[in-house]
Amino acid sequence: MENMVTSEFEKQKEFLKNELRSKYSIPETDIDSIADTAETVLFQMIQLMKEGKSAHEKFFSDIILNSIDAIVGFDNEYNIFLWNRGAENIFGYKKFEVMGKDFSFLIPQNLLEKGEKEFLIDEVKSKGFLANHETERITKSGEIINVSISRFAVNNEKNEPIGSVGIIRDITLVKKLEKELREKENLALIGEVVSSIAHSLSNPLNIISGNADFLLLNKKSTSDEYEELRTILDETTRITKSIRHLLNFSRPVKINRTENDLNELINKISKQIKFLKDNKEIKLKKSLQKDLPKIKFDYAQIEESIMNIVTNAVQAIHKTGEIGIRTSSNGSIVKVDISDDGQGISKENQAKIFLPFFSSKEYGKGTGLGLSIAKKALKEHHGDIKVKSNPGKGTTFTLTLPAE
Repeated sequence: MENMVTSEFEKQKEFLKNELRSKYSIPETDIDSIADTAETVLFQMIQLMKEGKSAHEKFFSDIILNSIDAIVGFDNEYNIFLWNRGAENIFGYKKFEVMGKDFSFLIPQNLLEKGEKEFLIDEVKSKGFLANHETERITKSGEIINVSISRFAVNNEKNEPIGSVGIIRDITLVKKLEKELREKENLALIGEVVSSIAHSLSNPLNIISGNADFLLLNKKSTSDEYEELRTILDETTRITKSIRHLLNFSRPVKINRTENDLNELINKISKQIKFLKDNKEIKLKKSLQKDLPKIKFDYAQIEESIMNIVTNAVQAIHKTGEIGIRTSSNGSIVKVDISDDGQGISKENQAKIFLPFFSSKEYGKGTGLGLSIAKKALKEHHGDIKVKSNPGKGTTFTLTLPAE
């Protein structure tokens, strides 16, 4: 039998060679190579068929197994029975860790509470499919990622439901790029509007401020007029400061990197905290890494960024408290941790604090741009700023900058 198969292989091989010679101008060595490859593929297909698998089954099985997207199969009880390499790469779980488990562990707790699991099940039950549902999932490491999910019902030959299959694509990077693009477009628009407003307001504000300041010289500090003039002067100063922040935020950032000692900058800022205390009893605790490497950054921008965060820390403390500033490095990055034991930030506000113009402070206490300016500056330096907060206990901001 094997001799018959081998003989048939040889016949087909010679036929292919003759076809190639008659139709194409190909060197004889290339003809032999093509024929040998064709023979090998044909042999593998026959072997697969002997094993009870068709070439098509193997082909599609390989596609599912090696897809970069997560392909996950669920039975009628919504337990996982299929978990490909794409799923392993996206979520971090190996196949043996998830087989037979309900898929709820992949859904963040806040989405579970909002009915995400029930929504997926109902959509597939009622329509038979769910297409391009953009949502969030949680990985083995606890990272929240953006995903697009398409899911469809699977029936047997009797048209009875036997489960469903989901195709999950990681779109975290796409969402990040979309967000950055929107922010740049918004900044460009803000820049145009702010520049126009600033030029219109600067002269009138300077006149009001100057006149109020002059009139104060001739008023007693205990009079009602003095208090009214003082209020006018304070408000014009606040508005002028807000306009300056708006202009700084909306303009394109020009970075002037020079080699600096971050510890020296922290020490300089520490001396300024006493001017921010506003009759509060605040202790400052510093822990600066002695051998912290000097790094290149724009001194003015990073100083303003750190100062904005320190100011926030002071404002978060009611009457008494402690602010901690710590520097460290692991070789590739330099970190600055700024913590306070103040009122903390709610989970809802933690997601908003870096947005332009967002502020949870009372009127007149801020422009809502300090943290946005810091975030923008750190990003321009290929660094980052993150926040961890426990409402009622305190907040820590972590700034990172590349060490190289």
